[in-house]
Amino acid sequence: MKASLAAAAGTVATVALIAGCSSSGGTPGKPAAKVSTAHASGTETITGQVTGAAALANAPVFPVVLTGPVNTTGTFTSPNGNGTHATLTFRTKAGNLVAAGYAPDANSNTPPAVVNAAECRFKFVIHATYTVTGSKSTGAFKDAHGSGKAIFVFEADAPKLKDGKCNMSNNAQPLTNGALGTFNSSGPLTVR
Repeated sequence: MKASLAAAAGTVATVALIAGCSSSGGTPGKPAAKVSTAHASGTETITGQVTGAAALANAPVFPVVLTGPVNTTGTFTSPNGNGTHATLTFRTKAGNLVAAGYAPDANSNTPPAVVNAAECRFKFVIHATYTVTGSKSTGAFKDAHGSGKAIFVFEADAPKLKDGKCNMSNNAQPLTNGALGTFNSSGPLTVR
């Protein structure tokens, strides 16, 4: 089922919190899980994307790719909502990463930006910050600490009205073809 523009905005907000906690990946390289009991610190970079119907889902399931002190892959399911605070769990091959995310602009009523009027292409951009909750994390992430910043971008094409104008109403259904959710996150992470 396709999400409306209003629902897409809520999904973007939720995923921005996710991005802050741990970004996802759709088709990027898949590093092998690196699980170690040794102390390691560095920048954890997390990237990913979903496309088409997966990007329009009310609760998207994102593949997760993490590189840095812990190199692993996994998934998370985005909750359906637009709150500015969330605690989320990312299930990876190296353990569960739990983090608290904050996206102050997540439930903004700002309409999407039109990036290509001829194609009715629009996008939402959400910025987030996060703090790792090591006491609730498992495996390689147990007792980890860190924080960072993330950005999430959702793009899709709105349908056209009979007069050829873009239908940017809250109940407009974004087109599946070309729908894209991407995010990037990075920040210091220390694992024990």
